[in-house]
Amino acid sequence: MPRYFFDVIHEGDKIRRDVQGLDLPDLDSAEIEAMEIWKRLRSEWQSGGTDPSEWSVEVADESGALLARMPSSMTFWRAQLQG
Repeated sequence: MPRYFFDVIHEGDKIRRDVQGLDLPDLDSAEIEAMEIWKRLRSEWQSGGTDPSEWSVEVADESGALLARMPSSMTFWRAQLQG
């Protein structure tokens, strides 16, 4: 099972780098996890935290290659994978 890493980004700067990652079956599952992380950021904001409108969650593989990004618009950008 591949391992995915989820970095939290604010205005282009990495705020939290994921050094552990999660073993997930596929990129679709990783995107769902990224959405859950972003939802937690939004919940923290509603509880008095930082406005997440400029935040995103990046999904990378074990080599560090960026596979997808969950921007504040709640839509995914996915890397064009060469096969």
